[in-house]
Amino acid sequence: MKWEKRMIEEIKLDNGLKVEFYDYSRKVAGDRWLIGLLVKIPMEVERADFNSFEDGDTLYEKFLEQHGREIAFQLQKERNFIDEREKDEVFSALLANLKDHALSYMGHRDFSSNFKRKKIQEFKERLTWYQ
Repeated sequence: MKWEKRMIEEIKLDNGLKVEFYDYSRKVAGDRWLIGLLVKIPMEVERADFNSFEDGDTLYEKFLEQHGREIAFQLQKERNFIDEREKDEVFSALLANLKDHALSYMGHRDFSSNFKRKKIQEFKERLTWYQ
C-alpha cells in the first residue's frame, strides 16, 4: 500500500532505540477519513546478532544481501470511515493509547535483540523453503 506519511514525533527510549510516529491519515470519500498511525523503530543488524545461529557467518552475509543493515519494527493502527470533524480527536486517541500501552513493551531492554532474533529466524526458514 502506497500512502503519504509525515513524521509527527520521535521518542528516544531507555533501551537506546528511537521510536518514530507517522500520520498517514487521508480522505477516503466525501467527508470520511481513514485515520492511520504508523510506529517505526529502525534497528541496525550486526554480525553479533547471528551468534546464536550455527551457520551465523553465512546467514549474516545472505541477510545483508537481501535486507541491508537496517530492519525496522513497524506497528500500524487504523480507524476507517471517520467523520472529518472527528479525525483529529480520533488520531490523538490512537496516539495516546499506543503511548500508554506499547512504549513500555518497546522500551524493554531485550526488545531489540528479541525482534532481531525473530526476523533472522524467519529469514533462515525462508532460505530453507527455497532450497
